[in-house]
Amino acid sequence: MAKAGLRRVHVVEPGGRGGIYQHAVEVTRILVGAGVDAVLHTSDGCEVRPAAVPVCGCVRWPENGRNVVLRRAARARYLGGELLPHLCRAFGPRDVVHVHGFSFLNPMVIRAARLRRATVVGSPHNTFVREGAGSRAVRSHETMLRRPDHLVVYADADTAVLDRDASVLPLVQWTPPVEPDRVRRWRERLAPDGAPLALMPGHVRRDKNYDLFVRAMARLPGWRGGVVGEDHGGAAELAHVVQLTDAPVTMIFEYVSVADYMALVAAADVIVAPYAVASQSGVLAVARKLGVPTVATATGGLPELATAVADADPAALAQAVIQARGRGAAERPPDGVAAEFLAAYQVARARAG
Repeated sequence: MAKAGLRRVHVVEPGGRGGIYQHAVEVTRILVGAGVDAVLHTSDGCEVRPAAVPVCGCVRWPENGRNVVLRRAARARYLGGELLPHLCRAFGPRDVVHVHGFSFLNPMVIRAARLRRATVVGSPHNTFVREGAGSRAVRSHETMLRRPDHLVVYADADTAVLDRDASVLPLVQWTPPVEPDRVRRWRERLAPDGAPLALMPGHVRRDKNYDLFVRAMARLPGWRGGVVGEDHGGAAELAHVVQLTDAPVTMIFEYVSVADYMALVAAADVIVAPYAVASQSGVLAVARKLGVPTVATATGGLPELATAVADADPAALAQAVIQARGRGAAERPPDGVAAEFLAAYQVARARAG
């Protein structure tokens, strides 16, 4: 199928870090491993560039000090005068352009693909817009849901909320080898007394239901809890409920490297995802790949990956954490993932005409 008129696959993820980027890396790696001519277009400052993944660091942000007007002018010149022409040169009529996330750059990427008559596949990763998102984010999200020739999603639950067909594919994540010394350091930092550790890693957002997690940890004597991730608006509320309940939860508000993130997940006895909104979760996908058990609420596609599912109640969540411990099993690499992506690309090409 890779040779059925397909010239090249361009995987596009402009951000260059985080779960969506790590998924884009793995998609590109799998395609290349299957003999497909594929390249990943991303930020020139991307957090990882695995040797097996061809990376085009074509997305950059000009620096012009603190002057907002100069920054905006420099960005507009770069986007219209450099990035758009670059993408138009890179894309071809028999190519597939697979765009990930909902960066404000994605409409321009899709425009470049249309100008070159390439086939566009979109993976928004979320079928919803988070509370408080600005109008530009809303427009970018709508573009990702409506303008691609075909959508690829990563949970069966997503198909129920879309008003168009989509291919449901595995949420594969790139994971470097876990370093035992890093795992040991995280255990010493989060559970120095050797207690079992329940962990919520990743961006700290209000919609992740930290109140529920903290109150569940307060019901688990002998356990330790951890929240590690960059603050995206949820840190103050989390710190307040930890202080209020005196729950044994350690909070570390910082972005960690990919190597540390993998070690962090591997250090946990249970990964917890009691989210209020979700499509699918890169955290659960990584935990499953590493053999770490997980607990989630019945939100979006989370039950499709979680070891155990709990009601949104502290007592129920605490009980599920206890039951999940020790039930993790390392996921076997799914067979035929490249073929599944290529099949979705062929559907997109047929719909593009």
